[in-house]
Amino acid sequence: MTVLVPLVVIAAVAVFIVLGSRRLAQREGPALRPLAGYTALKGQVGRAIESASKLHISLGRASLTGTASPTSVAALAVLQRLAEDGCANNTPPITTVGDGTLLPLAENNLRQAAEDAKSTVGIPPGTVRFIASRTDPFAYAGGVASVIQQQKILGNVMVGHFGQELAIVAEVAGRNQVQQTIGSDDPLALAVAVPVTDNIMIGEELLAAPAYLQGKPHQIASLQVQDILRILLSLTILGLAVYRVVAG
Repeated sequence: MTVLVPLVVIAAVAVFIVLGSRRLAQREGPALRPLAGYTALKGQVGRAIESASKLHISLGRASLTGTASPTSVAALAVLQRLAEDGCANNTPPITTVGDGTLLPLAENNLRQAAEDAKSTVGIPPGTVRFIASRTDPFAYAGGVASVIQQQKILGNVMVGHFGQELAIVAEVAGRNQVQQTIGSDDPLALAVAVPVTDNIMIGEELLAAPAYLQGKPHQIASLQVQDILRILLSLTILGLAVYRVVAG
């Protein structure tokens, strides 16, 4: 019985996602609640090109085999979109990673984007950089800060798993008057980000990256089902709390 309940829930969620995908595929322009972080990403590449600058994106230091892997998967979705826009204009974003498992995927995303765009410059050497191991966060932050100082960077996008070391990068970017967009699952990183930028993706907002940046029906349907489940869970908790109060 204990095994059957999760299976039923998973099956019901899958059915709702499929039905939602079909419904969204039959209409145009499914609306999503605007989020400042994703709004800021729009046009980042264009502004960098106009100012003869570059865009930098850091994917954090969470392994794809660890507990924070969903954060890194969402960060890769952000990179994919920025890489598509950048390679279409022969200006791929400079990408830094703090974990070895992210490096080949980041390189593949940029390479695929360049091939799809038929870029004449491809991916120049040094576009994707492994900075430091995730076990040394301050070395990683120092390396990312050095990239921002050495390159002519207009926009700094930091999405993934970061900690308090984010303060080093944010300070350097602020001194160089670099526009910042930050998304993380760590409260310490978000506490550092709030004073330096309004363009923030907090926790689950970052995990919604595929739906906001790619907008495929199944991605949006999945996001809507998550919202429904969250509401049902909240109502269940509230109902149980009221019952316990009434029952004494």
